[in-house]
Amino acid sequence: MNREKMRDSMETERLVLFPYTQENLALFNSDLAAFERAYGVSYRGEELDHLLSDYLRKLEREIADDPENYLFFTEFLIVLKESSQIIGSIDYKYVPRGGVTEVGYGLNPVYEGHGYMTEALRAFLEFGKGLGIKTVLADTLPYNRRSQNVLKRCGFRFLREDGNLWWEKEL
Repeated sequence: MNREKMRDSMETERLVLFPYTQENLALFNSDLAAFERAYGVSYRGEELDHLLSDYLRKLEREIADDPENYLFFTEFLIVLKESSQIIGSIDYKYVPRGGVTEVGYGLNPVYEGHGYMTEALRAFLEFGKGLGIKTVLADTLPYNRRSQNVLKRCGFRFLREDGNLWWEKEL
C-alpha cells in the first residue's frame, strides 16, 4: 500500500480510509488497474456496476467544481491493512448546513460481519468532528438490520420512519 500518496487519510487498527481526490478519482475512472498499481491496493469494494460508475464520474466533476470542500462529499475508500484490499467506502453526502450533514457507506458483502464498517464509521465520525460537523444523520432501509446495528454501535439514535429509517448522532 502506497500510504504516501493517500492524502488526508486516516488509520484505525485494521483499516486505512483515504479519499478520492480529483486526481486519483480521474485515474480510478479511466484505468482501474493503473490506480491499483499507483496506490498499491486491489479493488474489492462495492460492485462497479453502471450506477456506481456513473456516480463516480459525477463525483469527479463535483470535486473539480468545489475543491475546497471535497472532504465533505467525496468517497473515502476503506482499505484492509493486512491485504491492501479496498473493501468499501464511506462519505459525508454534502457540505454541512448549520453543522449538520449525512453519512453514507457501503461494503462488499463478503466483508460484512467482521466489524469493519463499525470501525470505519467511528473513525469517520471523529474525523468529521475535527472538520466542525456537529450532527450526523443517516438513513437505512427498514430491513437492513446490519446497517442499523452499525449505527447503534456508533451511538446513533433512531429519529423517524418515512419509508426509510432515519438516525442521528451529535458529535
